[in-house]
Amino acid sequence: MGEKSDETASYEHALAEKASVAQVPPEHLKKRYNLLSVIALAFTTTNSWVAFASGVAVPLECGRGPGIIYGLIAAGVIMGVIGAGFAELASAFPSAGGQYHIVFMVFPSSTRRVAAFFVGWVTIIYIMAALASCNFFVASSVFDTVSLWVPSYKNEAWHTYLLHIALCIVAFFATSRFPAAIGRLGIGVFFLSLAGFIASIVTLLTRWGDGFAMIIGITSCLWAYSGVDGPTHLAEEVPKPSRNVPIAIFLTIGLGIITVVAWIITLLFVVKDVDKVIESAVPILEVYNQALGSKVATTIWSVYYMVMFYEIVLNLFIFGGRTVWSLSRDGGILFPRWFAHLEWGSSPVRATAVMLVLEIIIGVLYVASSAAYNSFINLTLFALNITTTLPQAVLLFRGRGILPERAFSLGKFGPVINLTATLFVILFSVTFCFPTEVPVTPSSMNYLVVVMAIALMFPAAFWWGGLKKTFTGPQDIIQTEYGFAS
Repeated sequence: MGEKSDETASYEHALAEKASVAQVPPEHLKKRYNLLSVIALAFTTTNSWVAFASGVAVPLECGRGPGIIYGLIAAGVIMGVIGAGFAELASAFPSAGGQYHIVFMVFPSSTRRVAAFFVGWVTIIYIMAALASCNFFVASSVFDTVSLWVPSYKNEAWHTYLLHIALCIVAFFATSRFPAAIGRLGIGVFFLSLAGFIASIVTLLTRWGDGFAMIIGITSCLWAYSGVDGPTHLAEEVPKPSRNVPIAIFLTIGLGIITVVAWIITLLFVVKDVDKVIESAVPILEVYNQALGSKVATTIWSVYYMVMFYEIVLNLFIFGGRTVWSLSRDGGILFPRWFAHLEWGSSPVRATAVMLVLEIIIGVLYVASSAAYNSFINLTLFALNITTTLPQAVLLFRGRGILPERAFSLGKFGPVINLTATLFVILFSVTFCFPTEVPVTPSSMNYLVVVMAIALMFPAAFWWGGLKKTFTGPQDIIQTEYGFAS
């Protein structure tokens, strides 16, 4: 092992000083996932061809056939660059805290605590939004399938909300009590996704509107590759995380590009009425309706998509629970000793319960205002890209010499990739705030900036309300060669 960087040495010294006044007793997660499990959980969380199906309407409207294909390819390149830079950081600093831990390690000592605190909370908020998006898709699909067979049934928002709560409760108990089983389930769903991808292609281009539509189309296509940070939250439960986490990130993005581009090309051959797909509440079900012309076949595919999306829900409960647990063990959450305690075979049960409570709360927004809810959901990719790229931007100013030895290094390409990723995120952070329809109406207005500002008020209140004094930053993860030790 080579010499440690000054940053790593000072970090270990700080850990020694804090050992006697740690906020919570040291408890550690079990090594319960192997490389295949992590790859499966990562892929089934992103699941590009399945996830993109739920949001195909906007890019299809912006660019029609060629637009959506070129948009997916461009978005794949963009997320590949962002993912490469983040994979290197995940290799250097593997931790269940993911971005939160990475930010603490690369920021200057004068700002690292506050930066890590806010990134930790923003990560929790974006996982909460992603979880709500996927779970409400499952709940909505259930009632849309019912409507397919019972046309007289009229779904109400509160029906979907109650089913959302029920599904969250089931997911909470499943992921808290049987986390290792969820890993094995993920492997099965991984192969089911690949099989479904082939089956979907078997059973189953024109113009850009203008330059603005092109940018909005590419921005919307980025959704196909969201979830790049997923493997990092399992870093403390997988052997050789410095090597295995980057592998999972790269395979997820690579397989995502291949499957989603191939699938969307096939979709364009079978769609008969594009406008009807765009206007549909669940666009993918309309696609299968047009392609197959059979309620039975459409129902079968509807159930398949529900299974795929509910697997994402289970994964996000795992990722979210571990993020909350990681932040709480460092004093970044109220009552840290209580939430950092592990139960049921070394599982962060209480921390995962926080995600359940947050989902019950955010579900009220779905019932109260669809515009506000949709803007909140848009936080998912917006916040993900910012949290995964912020530490890359810091490296440009502080120098890449602060990184310790790691299994995956970008080498001489590092500065270029970090700079490109930063510029991409700056551009698309702006375009994420644009409305997708012109002229803009109150219902089509993008309230992302307002929602983000309101969301940040909560961690700000926690910080200035007392957590500023208790939050230490990551305490018990010490870097070693190609991994970590407690």
